[in-house]
Amino acid sequence: MPYAELDPSLTLYYEMKGEGLPLVFIHPFVMGHTVFVHQERLAEKYKTIFYDIAGHGLSSKGDTPLTIDLLADQLKKLLDAIGIEKAVLCGYSHGGLIAQEFALKYPERTKALILSGGYSELNNFSPKFFIKTVMYLAKIRQIRLAAKLQAKLNKYDSEDEKKIYELARKTDPQRAYEYCRTGLDYKSTYSLYRLKMPILLVYGTLEKPMHHYRIPFQKAAPQTKVVYIKRGSHQLPPRSFTEFNKAVDHFLQSLDGQPGLKNGERL
Repeated sequence: MPYAELDPSLTLYYEMKGEGLPLVFIHPFVMGHTVFVHQERLAEKYKTIFYDIAGHGLSSKGDTPLTIDLLADQLKKLLDAIGIEKAVLCGYSHGGLIAQEFALKYPERTKALILSGGYSELNNFSPKFFIKTVMYLAKIRQIRLAAKLQAKLNKYDSEDEKKIYELARKTDPQRAYEYCRTGLDYKSTYSLYRLKMPILLVYGTLEKPMHHYRIPFQKAAPQTKVVYIKRGSHQLPPRSFTEFNKAVDHFLQSLDGQPGLKNGERL
């Protein structure tokens, strides 16, 4: 199994498949790289990189409490270790916060930014309630219950559910709590103007409470493109993977000057 030792206390598990433009996938809390199992087919055209963040999946937990800033630095160290100079970052939900922070801190290492169900800060009830529920489960050390919940929400079929759960149940409770907590506190809204790279936001048409999160990006970074997946929920990468992968592929093709996605397009 491929591991990268970032320091004596922290070793991150990763998988790298395919050739071409590097494309890094960043998962949410109480999950691991298997939530992106259906994005593996993008390795036919791109160098796909999947990894487990500290305290999740097959990675060790390290000896430092997690913050979004630290997680962005750890991602940089991982890319350094595996020889990736510049990459497209694809963050799913909470994983999008790590992608944003990386792009803000290391713009020279960021080819483009893709956020699935992304936000620059959390300011509505439903996602906050879910995150606080997971934090409570982590605090009382009921990670297996949180893992079952995440696996149920993110499954396409029973095989997916099993794969997601098997890694999710390995999550360290303290690191899960910290990942949730730092995400609740994170706010990049007033820094988005510094993002000059191409940006793609992907939302499901059924997750309307999340749609307003596109507005700060579009105002501060006018190069932002927004795509809506028809009948898609918040769990686009695992549950609407055909349309999601198509959106990612078309966006990446546009980076090379080929016809890409229309802003506001529905797939």
